[in-house]
Amino acid sequence: IFIAGQAFLSLRFLLFTCLCTGVILGAMDSCYDELGSPSRCMPRFENAAFGRAVEASNTCGLPPEDYCAQTGSARSCRRCDAANPLLHHNVTYLTDFHIDEEPTWWQSQSMFHGVQYPQSVNLTLRLGKAFEITYIRLKFHTSRPESFAIYKRTYKEGPWLPYQYYSASCWKTFGKDPKGFLQPGHDERTALCTDEFSDISPLTGGNVAFSTLEGRPSAYNFDQSPVLQEWVTATDILISLNRLNTFGDEFFKDANVLRSYYYAISDFSVGGRCKCNGHASECMQDQHGELVCACQHHTTGSDCQACQPFYQDRPWARATAESANECVMCNCSGRADACEFDSELYRSTGSGGHCVGCRDHTDGPHCERCLENFYRSSPQDACQPCNCNALGSLSLQCADDGQCHCRQTVTGKKCDSCRPGFHTLGATGCRACECHTAGSMGVCSPLDGQCHCRVNVEGHACDRCKPGFFNLAADNQKGCESCFCFGHSVACTSDPRYVAINITSEFIDDPDGWTGEFQEGRKSPLIWKEGEVYLLPHADDDIGFYKAPQKFLGNQLQSYGRPLIFEFVAEDHELLPKQVTVVLEGSGMSVSAELQSEPGLSQGSEIWTVTHYHPDDFAWRKELFSEVQLCLTMTKATTLPVTSVSLCVDTSQLSRVSLVSARPMSTLSLTDLPSAPWVEQCTCPLGFEGQFCERCAPGYKREVPNGGPFARCVPCTCNQHGECHPETGECQCRDFTTGPTCERCLDGYYGNALVGGPGVCQPCPCPGQTACAQVPQTGEVVCTNCPGGQRGEHIY
Repeated sequence: IFIAGQAFLSLRFLLFTCLCTGVILGAMDSCYDELGSPSRCMPRFENAAFGRAVEASNTCGLPPEDYCAQTGSARSCRRCDAANPLLHHNVTYLTDFHIDEEPTWWQSQSMFHGVQYPQSVNLTLRLGKAFEITYIRLKFHTSRPESFAIYKRTYKEGPWLPYQYYSASCWKTFGKDPKGFLQPGHDERTALCTDEFSDISPLTGGNVAFSTLEGRPSAYNFDQSPVLQEWVTATDILISLNRLNTFGDEFFKDANVLRSYYYAISDFSVGGRCKCNGHASECMQDQHGELVCACQHHTTGSDCQACQPFYQDRPWARATAESANECVMCNCSGRADACEFDSELYRSTGSGGHCVGCRDHTDGPHCERCLENFYRSSPQDACQPCNCNALGSLSLQCADDGQCHCRQTVTGKKCDSCRPGFHTLGATGCRACECHTAGSMGVCSPLDGQCHCRVNVEGHACDRCKPGFFNLAADNQKGCESCFCFGHSVACTSDPRYVAINITSEFIDDPDGWTGEFQEGRKSPLIWKEGEVYLLPHADDDIGFYKAPQKFLGNQLQSYGRPLIFEFVAEDHELLPKQVTVVLEGSGMSVSAELQSEPGLSQGSEIWTVTHYHPDDFAWRKELFSEVQLCLTMTKATTLPVTSVSLCVDTSQLSRVSLVSARPMSTLSLTDLPSAPWVEQCTCPLGFEGQFCERCAPGYKREVPNGGPFARCVPCTCNQHGECHPETGECQCRDFTTGPTCERCLDGYYGNALVGGPGVCQPCPCPGQTACAQVPQTGEVVCTNCPGGQRGEHIY
């Protein structure tokens, strides 16, 4: 730095610098105002060249040489020796500190050593990082060159760009108009040429000062001119010295004359600020020794030329006097640590920070929503996977509460279960259950469609009776009735030849054959009035019975399993019987049941119901009564034939009796009566026949003679000599045989009847066909009952 007693810059230049940059020479220390709000800040204004090394393409003293000074009329010559500290003029003198009284300068070799156009001498200053250059000043120790140029690099290793040309022959040397200037609209990055500083005088101490913004139309709007901001930016400065100024006497080739022409510069200054784009108040060396800005406003980079990684919500911008343009933190909802600027997002929403790597299964520019097929109840919660069943859901995306959108036949939070009444989740949802309503309970299994069958029902759809059962009906809690078949078969079906009828007594005209009876068999007529009958006891402790007429008796096998209904009425509900005993008798058996009432159809009436079945042992009968008390009906209570139906009532007015039964369709005229599916048609095993296997087949008899339809049928034992009676088992012998099993020949016949078949019994060869016998050893027939006066083995 050369300190001179006189100002080296013109007043015009200083004013221009202050007005254009709008800053003072000192640093703008704080990047935040007194309220803590961000504001523009800049490093201090400085001589960026001071103390920095300059590279020269040519320097005197290598080898040592003499040079002469162009001062006065006489030339004084001196020695330049690069190795001698007292005699050298190396590049360190370009940016050192000195005063006028003790000047130092850099010096090139002289014209004597061939330094002259077209051979240029270059001085290169590397600033270490980008600076915003306000001016470049050169003070020459000799006369100023006839032609030289200033170049700069905008960024490290970038191309050299012309900054300014100086020449007394602008057109000839640089192809530029020496009076050229820039008009508004021109490219303001254009280098101009001037001849103002190219005179040979003064012979020493001449200054050249280049202001980077002088003559630039947008200089007064610098903050809004990216072109000029780039124009003033430089990382390296190159001074190219092209042609020496001479008096023309070099043509005489005088050695001392030639030694008097050389380039010599005592000071090389570069005024500017470390470029931080208004986001730092100082520059410093980093850990690698590189000069960088101490960035504020959440900016980063050697020039604060970018926003920090998580401050990308709006585009980076240079700070201005009006706005600090600080970088804004991305809004990632606390679920991401990185973001990037999205210009399209910024254009559409005013918030350009697009978050990267959203956590907790979130998505969106600000991690503000869950990933597809995830959900959460509130923004504070972590997103959870919907896990919607792909088969049962209309979409894999669920609602905010995690409920998936199910197909019509599917249910469950994840749509993974079939709705009641559906089963087997598949690609189109669940299939409808196909359960038979009469044979099933509830709905089918949602997994495989298996229906829940009633006790006596089977099949995937509960649509068939188990073996040994028939008549699948909705009103049967067990689904199917057991095959009766007098216990001889477990294979039966409903007989389609029967229709349902009702056997009723409504007492419209008379007691309809009903009679009364008290204990000890005392008969008593019933008292009748229209629509009801009642039994009048002779004493308070009399127990009376209603005796059923013939139409309720006899063969009632078609009423098997059907209800027998009794209805009582009274003037007051309190007079209705609290309990009714039903007694059924037949085939030597008696069954009774204590019935509880059901609500009647009208006030002052109650109904008792018993269902007829046959009890085949006492244990079964006990089960019957238990079920009656529980279900208000009897489950299996009569036999064939019914000889007596009695009701035991302490106080009663019987108004109606009804028994459901059936009749063969052929016994009726054309009918629209309903069918009677409870009437069975048995498939009888060998030895049995009849609709209910109630008879022994020809050739079979009861195992227990006269044992009735419940007794087993066994083959007849008549030794093939006749048929047996199906009930008694007695044989009707043929082939001259006799005995309970036709086991012997008739008197007057001989032979072995046990052999079986016709012709085994032959007439005895005795007078009058009297008795004879056959000797087993010889086969000889001997008469055993000879007439009087005759004897011998054979009587002829």
